[in-house]
Amino acid sequence: MEREGKAALIQHLMGASHVFSTAVNRFLEGTLAEVSDGQLALSQLKLLLLIERPQGRLKVSDVAGVLGVTNAAASRAIERLVQRGLVARTTSRADRRAVDLALTARSRELLADFTEVRNRELEALLGRVSEDELEGAARLLDGFSVLLLALDGPGRDRCLRCGMHFRTGCVLRDVLGKECAVAEQMYGKGEALSA
Repeated sequence: MEREGKAALIQHLMGASHVFSTAVNRFLEGTLAEVSDGQLALSQLKLLLLIERPQGRLKVSDVAGVLGVTNAAASRAIERLVQRGLVARTTSRADRRAVDLALTARSRELLADFTEVRNRELEALLGRVSEDELEGAARLLDGFSVLLLALDGPGRDRCLRCGMHFRTGCVLRDVLGKECAVAEQMYGKGEALSA
């Protein structure tokens, strides 16, 4: 009986985690729709945030790895942003597989607006939660992630795709001793996608 009760609680936790993840995505999509007048998708925002990070040259495969899509889909995503005037692209002279991607003034303004609105709304929603409670919740969620990822066994081919929430530290590396294949490819062995 006790085992069945624990299983039900674990299922309750998994359901609550899924609802939380969905709520986070809906919140971000709503904020982005407000700022971009519905003209930008969350995946495009992730790409702009990736380009904004100082990492040097990007290969299409780097973008594909972070977004969790094929090289062809990553190339199309870059092209759409170039055509809309949100990204400037040049081919690297040193490595034709690499491209230099840069934000335009328009995309920088869009990212600044998004960040401002997102932070203001999150402060209104979570401002009364103590710093200790926020840190504890983050640790708890990371702990659950570690437990689930430990099932993967050894290997470095797993990435949590922290996406638009680039964090200092990596649960894969710091707790499980694994490397995020995307972070290693883009930033070098042992480097984090730090904020």
